Amino acid sequence: MKDFVLRNKVFIGVILATFILLFGGVFLFSRNDPSGDSKKIADTILVPKDSYKFTNASTPLTLVEFGDYQCPACGAYHPLVQKLLEDFSGKLNFVFRHFPLSQHANAPISSYAVEASGLQGKFWEMHDKIYETQGAWSGSADARSIFVGYAKDLGLNVEKFKIDIDSKAVKDKISRDMADGNLINIDSTPTFFLNGEKIKLAGNYEELKKMVQDALDKKPQVEGADASPYHIHFDLKVYVAGNALNLSLPEYQSEEGKELDPDVHIHDRQGKVAHIHKEGTTLKQFFDSLKVTIPADTIAYVNSKKVENILSYVPQDLDRILIGGSKTGEVTDEACIYSLKCPERGTPPPEACVGDLGTDCEE
Repeated sequence: MKDFVLRNKVFIGVILATFILLFGGVFLFSRNDPSGDSKKIADTILVPKDSYKFTNASTPLTLVEFGDYQCPACGAYHPLVQKLLEDFSGKLNFVFRHFPLSQHANAPISSYAVEASGLQGKFWEMHDKIYETQGAWSGSADARSIFVGYAKDLGLNVEKFKIDIDSKAVKDKISRDMADGNLINIDSTPTFFLNGEKIKLAGNYEELKKMVQDALDKKPQVEGADASPYHIHFDLKVYVAGNALNLSLPEYQSEEGKELDPDVHIHDRQGKVAHIHKEGTTLKQFFDSLKVTIPADTIAYVNSKKVENILSYVPQDLDRILIGGSKTGEVTDEACIYSLKCPERGTPPPEACVGDLGTDCEE
């Protein structure tokens, strides 16, 4: 999300007071769910691979919301989620799943608009815009035109947006979210899951904050390297059939929340440094995600030493890897970026902050 700072606390208080009056305080956050819905839901259902994720995959907690952009309660909770992500920066992941309710005529088109914006890298920007202007479009007979205007304001390719908002791919994405919601018996919005467990709503931010903090306290952070999120970097130079592979091309680059592979990817826009977020990840997994074929017998060097069966190699932090070439000096030495071993070199990479690195990193 573009801004976690609550711009008007008085305004939020009014929203919450109205929300509580309208809904009679029916929804209360609780770790105990008397309805029996506390059964943990698998991540494969709650967080499919094509989900947009806010913050980083290595964070200890994940909050999933099934929401309806036209729903007044969802609109009231939007700034609370923003505040949570501010207060628990680097500790709380957030995933939004679409669940437009049948009684809200403009709910489907609002979800289409957000997904269409996501195809141009502006999912969260449109997500925020639509929630923050809910009163302006909710009762409109032509909400689509309003959303096209928002797309223009956000600097999107408007013609592409107009095509995407009506596309089968976007509508299918919403349908898949709804199917998952129906599978786990979602019957109202917003519905939240924290690390797979359904939680109930509240009109009190402090209760919500305490619930998240309690969940964190159940996962004590042990001193030492094993307690830190796994995040290493390595330099890479690749030749295929004698030609240098340009890893800076868009098809090889990842975007946060839309990684080609969440475990290993490149997003430096230069094609020099790769990131790994899961221990034991091999180069085969990396090249498979890029759809690049590297023959198993390709000559390769790691830190100037020849390595056999390079596809099975598990890169280590700060490795310099040359594949298909012989001049090992061609490999850059830029992987020493804001890592456990090299916190003094450079500034954080352009991705969500990885915590517990002994610095006060900010996004």
